[in-house]
Amino acid sequence: MTPTYSESQPPPPRLDPAGPIHLIVPLRPGADLEQLRARLTSVPALQQRSVQWHVPGARADIVHLAARAVDRASQDGGLVVAAGGDGTINAVAAAAWARGVPMGVVPLGTFNYFAREQALSLDPAQAVQDILQALQAGQMRPVNVGLVNERLFLVNASLGLYPRLLDERERASTRFGRTRLVAIAASIWSILRGGSARRWRIALRSDRQAPLQQQEHLASTLFVGNNPMQLERVGIAEARAVADGQHLAAVLLLPQASEAPARVVWNAVLGRLAQDDAVASLACTELVAEPAGRRPRRLKVAFDGEREWMAPPIRFRLGEKPLWLVVPGEAAPSS
Repeated sequence: MTPTYSESQPPPPRLDPAGPIHLIVPLRPGADLEQLRARLTSVPALQQRSVQWHVPGARADIVHLAARAVDRASQDGGLVVAAGGDGTINAVAAAAWARGVPMGVVPLGTFNYFAREQALSLDPAQAVQDILQALQAGQMRPVNVGLVNERLFLVNASLGLYPRLLDERERASTRFGRTRLVAIAASIWSILRGGSARRWRIALRSDRQAPLQQQEHLASTLFVGNNPMQLERVGIAEARAVADGQHLAAVLLLPQASEAPARVVWNAVLGRLAQDDAVASLACTELVAEPAGRRPRRLKVAFDGEREWMAPPIRFRLGEKPLWLVVPGEAAPSS
């Protein structure tokens, strides 16, 4: 997920170490904004900075809010910082990547896969301190991004069962609380219930110069991963190719006997999903998927915990430029 860039590619963007800090926070059930504000502003180094808080009026406003904050940072030389979970980080990263503006991350999510992969502190106050330290030292890291129909994703994007799983997990979190245990239980329940399989027509490239190869698969889920840690934890062999920064990992959940969902869950827990007959995986730089036969007008696509209806074909690919993450140099990616 951390690519190596040659001297012929654009250098890291410049940042004003004394510029303002644009903090973007989510609006979500159970979040105590004032408590978060107090905790972050208690960081001594932040008290000496000009801080502009960007808080959405409604949950759906986060994408537009992030775009406005990035525009402000581009104009005043400031740094945008996403303080939230994968959805908030995704919204800020998409705007920052499009404008070539670096960003920082204060992880406040349930699983924090992006933050863990990048070895960021999970303590909010320490994360802010690390960002300011890196800003003063001019330290930043290029990070690979994936695109699904030109929408950015940092962790994963998917079709089929997984978007439904996220819907049900969100409902469970609203009802029982936004905890990791609730999220895991809801996810397991969704997988055990299974889902109808669909025949997919797929074209993929194994590397950027390779021609597209046509395939067909009957699958209930198509999952494309850009996070080596998430892939490695469930035992997907292509995690290493993703860690090298040159590929995405495509994972297909194939139709099997009635006991297959429980077996898939168990193998995922044990980190040996690659050994399961119901799972097929491969590395690619680009993948185009559409239903074989009658094509629906729209398909629900999940990316970094968010969901959106998109018109097929659905194209997954590596971004052509990196996202620049402001992070101390000693914080090496875990993969």
